[in-house]
Amino acid sequence: MTNTTSNRKDYSWLGSVTSLLAVLACYGTLATVALLSVIGISIEIDEGLLVKLITVLLVFALAGMGYSYSVHRHPGPIMLSIVSALLLLWVFYGSYSKLLEVTGFFALVIASIWDFRAKKRACANICSE
Repeated sequence: MTNTTSNRKDYSWLGSVTSLLAVLACYGTLATVALLSVIGISIEIDEGLLVKLITVLLVFALAGMGYSYSVHRHPGPIMLSIVSALLLLWVFYGSYSKLLEVTGFFALVIASIWDFRAKKRACANICSE
């Protein structure tokens, strides 16, 4: 039984990491392009490709959060992740709004932190038994 729990814990970081990678893919790319343009280098980014990359990362983030949920059994982080992902997908494929985009990414980061803390508490409870 302990072996199964430890194997689950080994991959439970996937949701948090891919959530943060989705945020980094969006805003990190924008920051890099802005920085390069300041020093005189012009790069054109295919926004459609960037949206597809972020969408794939969101799918992996949700899968990872689902896996992490099986470790800590706290529904809050995965529910917030699902709402965040749906909001971001609406922004990307429906009606764009900068405010909704920032809100979606912010909520995704909060869900990642919440998930990390829930896993830490779950491990503390398992380890103390």
